[in-house]
Amino acid sequence: MPTDFFETVNSLAQEELSLYKFLGALVDDEEQRVKNSDMEGLLNILQQKQSVISRQEVLLERWNDISSSLGIADGREGPVFWNALASRIGESGYNQIVTNIIEIKELGQRLLDRESEIRAELEENLAEMRATLLKMGRNRTAMRGYSRGMSAF
Repeated sequence: MPTDFFETVNSLAQEELSLYKFLGALVDDEEQRVKNSDMEGLLNILQQKQSVISRQEVLLERWNDISSSLGIADGREGPVFWNALASRIGESGYNQIVTNIIEIKELGQRLLDRESEIRAELEENLAEMRATLLKMGRNRTAMRGYSRGMSAF
């Protein structure tokens, strides 16, 4: 029979996993906005992502509270936390939570990799846009010079 403590920790892991999945959908949208050079849409996505990051920070605080309740100061990142958690909730509950945590870590790494690719594409697009704007500026200058030259006739 699951304990209240297990339910609390399991709920926290599931909430974090849901947040990462939502972040994955935002990254998909971000990628499309970059490909379409939709800067306004990209800014909207970045604002939404900031909100998700804020929610992740709240979840991290809740994990720290769990860690403190287990008498551990280092948070969930070390083996001491996971050993204490396993002792507190039993093997089956522990395995269920660890499965979610592994999925969270894998998803998080994939998102970081994709973010890096998207950032590189955005930088490439920005370089192309700058070159285009620079060329347009030169063309305008040439047109003004041509117009001035033609008005002399």
